[in-house]
Amino acid sequence: MSAQADRLVRKSLALLKRYGEEATLTRRTVGVYDVATSAPSVAVATYPVTVQVQADSGQDREGDSLAKGSTVRAARRKLLVAAGGLAVVPAPGDEVGPLEGRTWTVLATDPPVQLGGTPILYTLRVAST
Repeated sequence: MSAQADRLVRKSLALLKRYGEEATLTRRTVGVYDVATSAPSVAVATYPVTVQVQADSGQDREGDSLAKGSTVRAARRKLLVAAGGLAVVPAPGDEVGPLEGRTWTVLATDPPVQLGGTPILYTLRVAST
């Protein structure tokens, strides 16, 4: 990691700690089928994250936008997540919460803001579960 990238990682984490909030990223991994319980095993891993919640504009990367005069979908948000200290890359299906009294499911992860290949900040598109 370059010195400049290292400074940006620390700065983004400090700003999100100051203006954002703490939450937990939960990743569930389905394992092998267990005949005794008639269900697959599930491993749950949790990671502390620092996030800032933003309203989703309602316009997706695919060009799907809300019709003129309609309102923004209340159950969708964007989350800015500091990459510093995060052991995993957030992925669709992960859950983040509690934020605004809800648990949010990651629908998509935008390419990270990065410098020289070092991730600085992740932008997650989430929906309320």
